[in-house]
Amino acid sequence: MLQTPTKSLILSCVFSTLLAIILLVFAVLPVEFNIDPTGFGKAMGLTVLAQTEDSSEKPSVISCPKVGVASQMTEDKEVAIEHLTRQWQDTVSIKVPAYKGLEYKFYIEKNETLEFVWNTEGTALYFDFHGEPSDDKTGYFKSFKEDTQNQSSGTLTVPFTGSHGWYWKNTSSKEVIINLQTRGNYKIIGFP
Repeated sequence: MLQTPTKSLILSCVFSTLLAIILLVFAVLPVEFNIDPTGFGKAMGLTVLAQTEDSSEKPSVISCPKVGVASQMTEDKEVAIEHLTRQWQDTVSIKVPAYKGLEYKFYIEKNETLEFVWNTEGTALYFDFHGEPSDDKTGYFKSFKEDTQNQSSGTLTVPFTGSHGWYWKNTSSKEVIINLQTRGNYKIIGFP
Protein backbone atom coordinates (compact mmCIF):
# COMPACT_ATOMS: atom_id res chain seq x y z
CA MET A 1 0.00 0.00 0.00
CA LEU A 2 1.17 3.56 -0.81
CA GLN A 3 2.34 5.82 1.95
CA THR A 4 0.56 9.15 2.54
CA PRO A 5 3.30 11.40 1.04
CA THR A 6 3.30 9.29 -2.13
CA LYS A 7 -0.50 9.48 -2.36
CA SER A 8 -0.36 13.23 -1.97
CA LEU A 9 2.25 13.51 -4.71
CA ILE A 10 0.22 11.37 -7.12
CA LEU A 11 -2.98 13.31 -6.35
CA SER A 12 -1.14 16.58 -6.89
CA CYS A 13 0.18 15.38 -10.27
CA VAL A 14 -3.28 14.20 -11.36
CA PHE A 15 -4.91 17.44 -10.22
CA SER A 16 -2.22 19.55 -11.97
CA THR A 17 -2.66 17.58 -15.20
CA LEU A 18 -6.45 18.01 -15.10
CA LEU A 19 -6.09 21.74 -14.42
CA ALA A 20 -3.67 22.09 -17.34
CA ILE A 21 -6.10 20.31 -19.67
CA ILE A 22 -8.98 22.55 -18.52
CA LEU A 23 -6.88 25.69 -19.10
CA LEU A 24 -5.82 24.39 -22.50
CA VAL A 25 -9.42 23.73 -23.63
CA PHE A 26 -11.05 26.82 -22.10
CA ALA A 27 -8.33 29.48 -22.57
CA VAL A 28 -5.25 28.57 -24.62
CA LEU A 29 -6.97 27.00 -27.64
CA PRO A 30 -9.47 29.89 -28.08
CA VAL A 31 -6.85 32.62 -27.60
CA GLU A 32 -3.94 31.14 -29.54
CA PHE A 33 -5.58 29.01 -32.23
CA ASN A 34 -9.22 30.19 -32.44
CA ILE A 35 -10.31 26.65 -31.53
CA ASP A 36 -13.25 26.78 -29.13
CA PRO A 37 -14.77 23.32 -28.53
CA THR A 38 -16.83 24.51 -25.52
CA GLY A 39 -18.01 27.93 -26.73
CA PHE A 40 -16.56 29.49 -23.56
CA GLY A 41 -13.83 31.34 -25.49
CA LYS A 42 -16.35 33.07 -27.73
CA ALA A 43 -18.60 33.95 -24.78
CA MET A 44 -15.65 35.52 -22.94
CA GLY A 45 -14.31 37.30 -26.05
CA LEU A 46 -11.11 35.25 -26.17
CA THR A 47 -11.45 34.18 -29.81
CA VAL A 48 -11.13 37.83 -30.91
CA LEU A 49 -7.51 37.71 -29.80
CA ALA A 50 -6.82 34.70 -32.01
CA GLN A 51 -8.48 36.39 -34.97
CA THR A 52 -6.19 39.39 -34.48
CA GLU A 53 -3.16 37.12 -34.61
CA ASP A 54 -4.51 35.35 -37.72
CA SER A 55 -5.22 38.63 -39.53
CA SER A 56 -3.03 39.60 -42.46
CA GLU A 57 -2.50 42.96 -40.78
CA LYS A 58 -0.32 42.26 -37.75
CA PRO A 59 0.44 45.51 -36.01
CA SER A 60 3.23 45.64 -33.52
CA VAL A 61 2.31 48.64 -31.46
CA ILE A 62 5.32 50.85 -30.99
CA SER A 63 6.52 52.22 -27.75
CA CYS A 64 8.85 55.06 -27.05
CA PRO A 65 9.81 57.25 -24.15
CA LYS A 66 7.23 59.79 -23.05
CA VAL A 67 7.79 63.31 -24.29
CA GLY A 68 6.48 65.59 -21.56
CA VAL A 69 3.15 64.91 -19.90
CA ALA A 70 1.02 65.37 -23.03
CA SER A 71 2.74 62.79 -25.20
CA GLN A 72 2.32 59.07 -24.80
CA MET A 73 2.76 56.03 -26.95
CA THR A 74 0.70 52.99 -26.12
CA GLU A 75 1.90 49.42 -26.18
CA ASP A 76 -1.20 47.40 -25.53
CA LYS A 77 -2.89 44.47 -27.22
CA GLU A 78 -6.31 46.08 -26.69
CA VAL A 79 -5.20 49.05 -28.79
CA ALA A 80 -4.02 46.71 -31.54
CA ILE A 81 -7.42 44.97 -31.53
CA GLU A 82 -9.17 48.34 -31.67
CA HIS A 83 -7.00 49.32 -34.65
CA LEU A 84 -8.21 46.24 -36.51
CA THR A 85 -11.90 46.59 -35.68
CA ARG A 86 -12.53 50.34 -36.11
CA GLN A 87 -12.67 52.06 -39.47
CA TRP A 88 -9.65 54.07 -40.54
CA GLN A 89 -10.12 57.71 -41.49
CA ASP A 90 -7.42 57.77 -44.20
CA THR A 91 -5.52 55.09 -46.12
CA VAL A 92 -2.61 55.72 -48.47
CA SER A 93 -0.04 53.61 -50.35
CA ILE A 94 3.39 55.19 -50.39
CA LYS A 95 6.06 54.06 -52.86
CA VAL A 96 9.63 54.31 -51.61
CA PRO A 97 12.06 53.86 -54.53
CA ALA A 98 15.11 51.60 -54.20
CA TYR A 99 17.97 53.24 -52.30
CA LYS A 100 15.88 56.37 -51.61
CA GLY A 101 14.14 57.97 -48.67
CA LEU A 102 11.03 60.12 -48.28
CA GLU A 103 8.81 61.80 -45.70
CA TYR A 104 5.05 61.75 -45.18
CA LYS A 105 3.55 64.25 -42.71
CA PHE A 106 0.42 65.49 -40.95
CA TYR A 107 -0.25 68.90 -39.42
CA ILE A 108 -1.52 68.29 -35.87
CA GLU A 109 -2.43 70.70 -33.08
CA LYS A 110 -0.92 70.25 -29.61
CA ASN A 111 -2.57 67.51 -27.46
CA GLU A 112 -4.42 65.96 -30.44
CA THR A 113 -3.82 62.29 -31.19
CA LEU A 114 -2.68 60.43 -34.27
CA GLU A 115 -3.50 56.73 -34.48
CA PHE A 116 -1.71 54.77 -37.16
CA VAL A 117 -0.81 51.41 -38.64
CA TRP A 118 1.69 50.98 -41.44
CA ASN A 119 3.31 47.95 -43.00
CA THR A 120 5.20 46.78 -46.07
CA GLU A 121 4.93 43.49 -47.90
CA GLY A 122 7.77 42.27 -45.69
CA THR A 123 10.78 44.45 -46.50
CA ALA A 124 12.10 46.25 -43.43
CA LEU A 125 12.69 49.99 -43.78
CA TYR A 126 14.65 52.36 -41.60
CA PHE A 127 12.25 54.96 -40.22
CA ASP A 128 12.20 57.99 -37.97
CA PHE A 129 8.75 58.87 -36.58
CA HIS A 130 9.10 62.50 -35.52
CA GLY A 131 7.54 65.93 -35.18
CA GLU A 132 8.62 69.50 -35.93
CA PRO A 133 7.09 72.52 -34.12
CA SER A 134 5.39 74.92 -36.54
CA ASP A 135 6.82 78.06 -34.91
CA ASP A 136 10.44 76.81 -34.82
CA LYS A 137 12.90 78.21 -37.39
CA THR A 138 16.03 76.42 -36.08
CA GLY A 139 15.38 73.03 -37.68
CA TYR A 140 14.51 71.37 -34.36
CA PHE A 141 12.61 68.09 -34.49
CA LYS A 142 11.66 65.49 -31.87
CA SER A 143 12.04 61.78 -32.69
CA PHE A 144 9.37 59.57 -31.12
CA LYS A 145 10.61 56.26 -32.56
CA GLU A 146 13.60 55.37 -34.72
CA ASP A 147 14.05 51.79 -35.88
CA THR A 148 14.22 49.39 -38.82
CA GLN A 149 11.01 47.35 -39.21
CA ASN A 150 8.47 46.25 -41.81
CA GLN A 151 5.46 47.40 -39.73
CA SER A 152 4.51 49.66 -36.87
CA SER A 153 1.38 50.99 -35.19
CA GLY A 154 0.39 53.07 -32.22
CA THR A 155 -1.19 56.21 -30.86
CA LEU A 156 0.66 59.47 -30.28
CA THR A 157 -0.68 62.48 -28.37
CA VAL A 158 1.46 65.25 -29.84
CA PRO A 159 3.43 67.49 -27.46
CA PHE A 160 3.39 70.54 -29.74
CA THR A 161 1.57 72.01 -32.76
CA GLY A 162 3.34 71.27 -36.03
CA SER A 163 4.09 68.62 -38.62
CA HIS A 164 4.34 65.01 -37.46
CA GLY A 165 5.09 61.92 -39.49
CA TRP A 166 7.72 59.57 -40.83
CA TYR A 167 10.92 59.54 -42.74
CA TRP A 168 11.40 56.13 -44.37
CA LYS A 169 14.62 54.98 -46.06
CA ASN A 170 14.68 52.04 -48.44
CA THR A 171 18.13 50.43 -48.53
CA SER A 172 16.97 47.53 -50.72
CA SER A 173 17.40 47.18 -54.48
CA LYS A 174 13.64 47.21 -55.17
CA GLU A 175 10.78 49.64 -54.66
CA VAL A 176 8.86 49.14 -51.41
CA ILE A 177 5.19 50.03 -50.94
CA ILE A 178 4.05 51.19 -47.51
CA ASN A 179 0.37 50.81 -46.62
CA LEU A 180 -0.45 53.55 -44.08
CA GLN A 181 -3.78 53.86 -42.26
CA THR A 182 -4.49 56.77 -39.92
CA ARG A 183 -7.21 58.47 -37.91
CA GLY A 184 -7.32 61.54 -35.71
CA ASN A 185 -7.83 65.30 -35.81
CA TYR A 186 -5.20 66.38 -38.36
CA LYS A 187 -4.62 67.87 -41.81
CA ILE A 188 -2.68 65.77 -44.31
CA ILE A 189 0.48 67.48 -45.53
CA GLY A 190 1.61 64.43 -47.46
CA PHE A 191 5.06 64.72 -49.03
CA PRO A 192 6.62 68.03 -47.91
